[in-house]
Amino acid sequence: MRIVTPQHGFTLTEMAVTVAVLAILAAIAVPSFQSTIDKRRLIGAAEQLYGDLQYARSEAIKGNRVVGVNFTANGTDTWCYGMDDTPTATVCDCNTSAASDCTIDGVQKVFTSQGFRGVTMPLPAFGGGSGANTGFEPRRGVPSGGAQGTVSFISPTGQIDVVLSPEGRIRLCSPSTNKVAGYAAC
Repeated sequence: MRIVTPQHGFTLTEMAVTVAVLAILAAIAVPSFQSTIDKRRLIGAAEQLYGDLQYARSEAIKGNRVVGVNFTANGTDTWCYGMDDTPTATVCDCNTSAASDCTIDGVQKVFTSQGFRGVTMPLPAFGGGSGANTGFEPRRGVPSGGAQGTVSFISPTGQIDVVLSPEGRIRLCSPSTNKVAGYAAC
């Protein structure tokens, strides 16, 4: 007497159908996933600057000295900013290869667009005639020379602004014309 054991496995047809269904699902999901990645880069850039401005303000108060922040942007997605605790002695230029003038307590503080592909930052204009520079006074942590203003980060998924008020308050918001969910309207 012969005992028949059941065969386990997939037929070629079953495997081809499974691969086709997976390919269709992947084709549908990739554009949505790319949008999510672009949005995370935008949020990351804005929150990085928010944290760095808070840091510069606290260093000014703690060290009892002016801490300056200098922005450089070329209109595309290449931008940078540097911080300096001696802003009157030399200009902190984050575009130079060494950027040795961009230091706080001897530690280099330069941040670039390198990790935020597709995020642009138009050159900000701060009040008080300081152009693309701002900073914080040691007393009360207010912007030096009244240099309050807005730094905008823009990507295909929206825009987030980092706003520096005359009182030294730093906040994140998103304009209603190019809104990013989760941020207050500007």
